[in-house]
Amino acid sequence: MRLSSYLNRAVLGAVAMPLLAGCAGEQGAGGAVERAAERPASWTDLPVRTGARSVVYTDTDHQSYKARITVKGLVRGSEEDMRGARVDEELKGKVPHYLTFEVTNTGRKEIPAAYLVDSNFALNGTDWERGEEVYVSGGRPGGVDLPCADTAPKTLAPGDSYDTCVAYALPEGVGVLSLTYNADGYVDASGAVATWPVEGGLEAASADLAEPGDIVRVRWDARDDGVLELPATLVSVRRGSAADLVGLDLDLNENERRGVPYYVSVNYTNTGPKDLYADQADHVHLLTEGGRQIPGKTPFVLDAKIPGCPSDWVARAIPPGDSVTECSIHLVTDDDKPFAVGFAEAGRPGLVAWRAPLH
Repeated sequence: MRLSSYLNRAVLGAVAMPLLAGCAGEQGAGGAVERAAERPASWTDLPVRTGARSVVYTDTDHQSYKARITVKGLVRGSEEDMRGARVDEELKGKVPHYLTFEVTNTGRKEIPAAYLVDSNFALNGTDWERGEEVYVSGGRPGGVDLPCADTAPKTLAPGDSYDTCVAYALPEGVGVLSLTYNADGYVDASGAVATWPVEGGLEAASADLAEPGDIVRVRWDARDDGVLELPATLVSVRRGSAADLVGLDLDLNENERRGVPYYVSVNYTNTGPKDLYADQADHVHLLTEGGRQIPGKTPFVLDAKIPGCPSDWVARAIPPGDSVTECSIHLVTDDDKPFAVGFAEAGRPGLVAWRAPLH
């Protein structure tokens, strides 16, 4: 299965739009008349597991604030919703998804620029792509406003809350795996996350994954020898122990030191005409149920011995026709779980992936 890679967040410049889910006032001859805005039949409520999660928001000045995020609903809109709106060309034709949630300041400090608290949110597609956060201006045909408005205040005092809505765009045919928020306040692939799963998302994401032991041809850049297609097989995914890594030079950050190591072993065959200095670990990602892609690490010491993760392949030439099994180390927080293994191919966007057999 091929999985799309993460997209960068697009800042498109916007104005806030009124929530279509509310009521609109209409002035008639007899005075003000209230009418409920109609909900388009094309919208679909998605079965997201709602509820509150405690998080930390860190601003651009590296100041941290305690908050509570309560997800209230997720609606898949229609491609029609963005027609007539001023959005980037690359977003046209994609499907908007409307996330409503509440933010509460649970700390003792006022949160400045409260509208940025949602910046740590991610809507993860069933192809492990992050949805683009969409800032739009202009309405839909017929004069109806877009159904999502960012109503965050400029500041948020301790104990105060606000409700808001953020729109994300996904390609047609891609479902939602989960919503995640960087729970410790930092954008880090191995950091703690708060997760709101979407029912059926995990099943959809796994529908076309290769099985462990299946041979998948992966594209690898052999530099002077060009791009080679190497037959690759996922051998194993093993849960390790932090004690395994004591004394190893792995260049771990604080989040990774608190994480649980998983050892991913993949077998490759050299189909090229020359010796191959295989070093594929940088291309291997451990995919989690929370929708994260966690890159691999390898020891810098050639004779390092890690139970369940052999490293004797480092800097070794593989003759034509021979095979090698390489192991990479992936640090995962206890609040998430590995689900698949992906390989980032040379010259192609996205990943090819196997289902992860945990041991």
